[in-house]
Amino acid sequence: MRGKIYFALIALLLIIVFTAGCKKDSDVRETPATEPTDQSQSIRDKIVFDTENKLPPDIAVSVDGKVLKKAQLEKQINDVLKTYKDQIPKDKIKEARVSIKTQIVDNFIIRTVLDNEIEKRKITAEDKEVQEVVDNIKANIEPGQNFEEFLKANKMNLEELKKNIASDIKIKKMITLELKGKEKPTRGEIRKFYNENKERFTIPESVHLRHILIAINEKDDDKVKAEKKEKIENIRQQILDGADFADVAKKNSDCPTKESGGDLGSITRGQTVKPFEDAAFSQKIKVLGPVVSTEYGYHIIEVLERNPEKIVSLDDVREKISEYLEQQKQSDAFASLMNRLRSKAHIQVN
Repeated sequence: MRGKIYFALIALLLIIVFTAGCKKDSDVRETPATEPTDQSQSIRDKIVFDTENKLPPDIAVSVDGKVLKKAQLEKQINDVLKTYKDQIPKDKIKEARVSIKTQIVDNFIIRTVLDNEIEKRKITAEDKEVQEVVDNIKANIEPGQNFEEFLKANKMNLEELKKNIASDIKIKKMITLELKGKEKPTRGEIRKFYNENKERFTIPESVHLRHILIAINEKDDDKVKAEKKEKIENIRQQILDGADFADVAKKNSDCPTKESGGDLGSITRGQTVKPFEDAAFSQKIKVLGPVVSTEYGYHIIEVLERNPEKIVSLDDVREKISEYLEQQKQSDAFASLMNRLRSKAHIQVN
């Protein structure tokens, strides 16, 4: 789904997202659709494959008597492929189709066992709860897109959207019941996580600098390299004699940063080649350093600011840790609930 929207199901279930790769942040690893997650794999472990043709030929999967027809499955696969057609290489279409099909089946199984349990527990979603989410979606739609366009882009109407929202609200309520009032992490749990993960809250040493580059390339012979070395030494002398660094960078540097006067911003160790890094982290602030030679060419470096390594205080990250731990508790509770529901469900795949 597009837009800055939170659905409980997105946080807790295996929503289909087929992309070309993975991205990660400091706390969460996002699993590519081509890899089975632990939850989806455990769902598959429970599946009984219909080798004796007990299911009607037009049925793709049956969960406690509720069915997903092959025609419905094929339409959903094609809809996903159409949505992500520009992101899937042509030679990966077949692989993508198999992966998407597997995820749709997994999601149908998960949704069905959850819906059955919701019905059994008589969990409901109030109209005002659903409307709050709808209003939140409207308030956070991407600039230049209205609500009707949002619905069209996501291939649904308002009624279908509200139905999905209601289902997600019920699931979240069920997870809350599973947690029995312990969904909020305690101060002790927050402190324990902070103390055991100090590396996550460490801001590494950094330097803010600007530089001028005279680039060299593979075709340059020793004579050309010597001429370029002489050129940058002359440029350095101009700055020492009073020329403005930014003006000289704009006129002479071969680095795109010349448009900002050579300002490279802040760097940390490991982000640049070693000779450049060694110079950047050893030079004094606002002192023009000697010419540095790297595989890219010759550099003049000026350090504008130095920031030592810093550990962010617990008070500064307490709220974020609390949110993360709450999501972890919800995820764990969901996994435990799914294991129980799965063990009782009769799942058949044709």
